[in-house]
Amino acid sequence: MTNSTEHPLASHPPPPASTARDVVLERLKVQAGERVLLRESTVVVPAGRITVLIGGSGAGKSVLLRIIAGLMPPSGSGVQWSGACQHRNGEPLGLIGIVFQQFALFDELSPAANVQFAIDHRANRAQPPEQSADQWLEELRVPKRLPVTLLSGGQKQRLAIARTLAGDPDVILYDEPTSGLDAASGRQVAQLIRRTQQSHHRTSLVVTHDYDTLIPVADHVLLLDAEHQSLIEVPRDQWNRVAELLHPVRLPEPEAPSTNPWASGGTFATFRSICERALIQIGDAALTTLRLPLDLLPAWRRTGWGLRFTAHYLHLVAGASAWLYLVIAGMIAGFVTSYFTLRFIPFALYTKPLLLEDLIASIGFALYRVLVPVLATVLIAARCGAAVAADVGVKKYGHQTDALQTLGVRPTSYLLTPILYAFLIGTPLLTLLAYGSARITGLATFMATHPQAGPFFWQLHLDRLLGGPGTWWLTGSGWLLVKTLLCGMGTGLIAYWQGIRRKDSAAAVSHGITATVLWSTLYVLVVHFITALFEF
Repeated sequence: MTNSTEHPLASHPPPPASTARDVVLERLKVQAGERVLLRESTVVVPAGRITVLIGGSGAGKSVLLRIIAGLMPPSGSGVQWSGACQHRNGEPLGLIGIVFQQFALFDELSPAANVQFAIDHRANRAQPPEQSADQWLEELRVPKRLPVTLLSGGQKQRLAIARTLAGDPDVILYDEPTSGLDAASGRQVAQLIRRTQQSHHRTSLVVTHDYDTLIPVADHVLLLDAEHQSLIEVPRDQWNRVAELLHPVRLPEPEAPSTNPWASGGTFATFRSICERALIQIGDAALTTLRLPLDLLPAWRRTGWGLRFTAHYLHLVAGASAWLYLVIAGMIAGFVTSYFTLRFIPFALYTKPLLLEDLIASIGFALYRVLVPVLATVLIAARCGAAVAADVGVKKYGHQTDALQTLGVRPTSYLLTPILYAFLIGTPLLTLLAYGSARITGLATFMATHPQAGPFFWQLHLDRLLGGPGTWWLTGSGWLLVKTLLCGMGTGLIAYWQGIRRKDSAAAVSHGITATVLWSTLYVLVVHFITALFEF
């Protein structure tokens, strides 16, 4: 290990006191389940310096980072913690920027838009931004015209750093910045962190297990000691032997299966756990329903970005592929209803001349009031609900939702509210599109089977039970609007909450999509059943 004194970049004068402040982790205690990750510890992350936090895999470094960032509540699921993360004078930490291990970039936005989003959501927008989005990209050498998905890993990392700095945070946290990189690339990242800190004088905390690469650019080193569950400041003269200070993480031995049915892992305990989870989900659903009026309010910090997210989800819900999907569904409904109703009339030779007008009117009523609304909303729930659940699930899995929080944005404001708007707009629109397709297909089918009657005969009788031809507000339109809005709003809620739930793997994202399809289609059918009791 090379001593840091041999690296001139590791020795630089501290920035003015006004630009950075010490961060104090005071009496911090962290516990994951029954396992204690950190006993009461108090350490200082010095202002305007690079502090490297090292520890073995599984010691709890990333958990500690999320606590400092404010992403983990004190009594969250699985992890509990107590203590304080604050400035030395007792003031709470301001905006905390994180450069995530998986970058957490918004893939649907351009590189410049990613940076501009952070600029527009700075804590103090009364002050002019330090730089423009283009200037940040130039400084960090990020291509402007390439989509985010086509950037290399190094370019994505530089973009993540640019976006974090553009948000003007008090503290920057780096989560395993050299993970998965070769030695040469890792050294480049380390030097980039040093240059960034020298240029912008942010208090920086780097969480890593790659101490060989990152300690040479450190000003201060902390060790998360897995053996003693404590945070220890490593003296500078010990930096060249940190490998000796690391202790392997000892995981608790798994318990043998118990024959007690109420013990952990027993049959009754498993049943009890399932019931508890069901009650929690029911409670969450009730709370979500009560919060719905608030979630419908556009509580956007920047209206332009709220509208941009709404346009994004409106494209997912009612884009060109959805139009094609519902047009084809309407064609099927129009053809099947018209052809088989007119084709298989009992004693058609005698009854059709007497009943044809009533049959056409019945077809129009059934298509408008029952068949098309049910078919369209079920398909919207399955197709559009799955698309939105996948989008939100990927954002959760890729930590984009965490990135929103670190920029001071509640995920519900830029995700749930736009999703609800997209479904409230898209569901009635797509249903009417399917109905228009069904009408045209029904007319074509009637003309093919009854060429002697002519299109006027069809048009004259199709809307007779709905208010008559030429009526723009057909009978039952109010019920149709209520049904489609309820179906759309419920589908949006289900898709969001299935997507935003904890995602530790790609399988969890897939499970959220599947659950959305199942629950949203069931919800839509229940809505139609209940409204039918009052409608007819």
